[in-house]
Formats: sequence, structure tokens, C-alpha cells
Amino acid sequence: MRHIVTQPPPAKQPRKPARRLRVALIEDSKVTREVIKQMIGKERDFEFVGMWPTGEDALAGASKLQPDVILVDLELPGISGEDCLRALSVVVPAAALLVLTSHDDPARVFASLSAGAHGYLLKNSPPQELVSAIKAASMGGSPLSPAVAGLVISAFKQGTATHRPILPLPSLAPREQQILELLATGLVPKEAAARLSLSYETVRDYLKHIYKKLHVRSRTEAVLRYLEAGEKASSGNV
Repeated sequence: MRHIVTQPPPAKQPRKPARRLRVALIEDSKVTREVIKQMIGKERDFEFVGMWPTGEDALAGASKLQPDVILVDLELPGISGEDCLRALSVVVPAAALLVLTSHDDPARVFASLSAGAHGYLLKNSPPQELVSAIKAASMGGSPLSPAVAGLVISAFKQGTATHRPILPLPSLAPREQQILELLATGLVPKEAAARLSLSYETVRDYLKHIYKKLHVRSRTEAVLRYLEAGEKASSGNV
């Protein structure tokens, strides 16, 4: 009678822990820096990797730390917040830049988004809103504080998006143009997908092509590029 030798089941490999998001901060107030550092440190999905009081310090150190998300105050000594955003887009192009400020006037919002910010949050935002915004920005989203989102959508509806003729962007395919036009009216991608009877995944794929063609990194930047093109068309500069 043959003996059957059974092999023990292979030992399960320990699951690697998920990589934590590397978060950095540019803020001139020492008190605010410490508050945000402590808040970020409590989140197990985040790793707080650095903070700087000025834009110049951030530009010197950000490339070494390679953060996934950088929180940027606008009122900085030395280089302005908007100029810092432009420079960071070059120094750490893979990082999501999230403005964290007390300013909610439309001019600052649009200036920041045009300078490369992926999102815009107010400092009085609840902690969980900031946490969610950091995660959204890291995944390519464009988080805005509710009050700021209202300003942006209102500006779209009162300005280029609804009162000016649609401007074809030569580099975009007709369906891409349709999607961008809907986003410029204030719709989010899921709403645009429903309006066009497309799946959300399909619209997301179209957005990737739009970003590449317009040389932008976020939905907000793409809409701003569309609005800027409309401004030029209405003034006869195209």
C-alpha cells in the first residue's frame, strides 16, 4: 500500500501595508503649522513629511521630499502664494497642490487655479473636509470648499459658460468638446455622463485625453482653459 505524502499548504505571505500619502505644508504661521501637522499625523493614511514657512524654503526642499500633496497658504512672506504654485508645478510636477487659505474672493480663487492649484480650501473647513480634500486631490480630483465651489459655479453661469457662444477648441474631438462644455456650466463628471448617456468611466477616459491635449492636470484647469479661450474669442484675439 502506497503512502501518500501530502505537502503542507504554502504559508500566506503577509500583506504589504498600503502606501501612505505623503503630505507637506507651506504656511507662515507657526501655530497653524503645528495644528495642521498634528491633525495630519492622526490620520493613518497620511504621512506628514515636511513644512516650510516660505515659498522659497518649500521650493528648496520639496524636490527632496517628493510629497504627494502640498497644502499651500496664499499669504506668504517673500514669493507670493500664486507664484509659489507656478514654481511648484515645475519643481514637483507629480504633486497635487491644494490651497489652504482664509481668502474666499473669486479673484484669488481663479488666480490660484490658473497658477496650478488642484483645489482650494478655506482654513475654517472642518478637519474631515480637509482630509477628504487631500485624498481627492491625490487621486486627480479638484476639491473646493462648498463656499468656494458656489463662487466658481456662479462665475461660470454668469460669465463665459452661459452667455457667450461656444468656442470650438481645435485640438479636441467633438465628444471631448461636449464634455468640457458641460463641465464649464458647473456639472461634475457623473452629471455630464448622465446628460450624454455615457458611463462615468467613459467620461473619465475622455477627461484624461482632454487634460493631455490642453496640457493641464485637473478638471478645474481644463475648464479655466476653456473660459480663457472664450474670453479671447469674445474680444477678437483669436
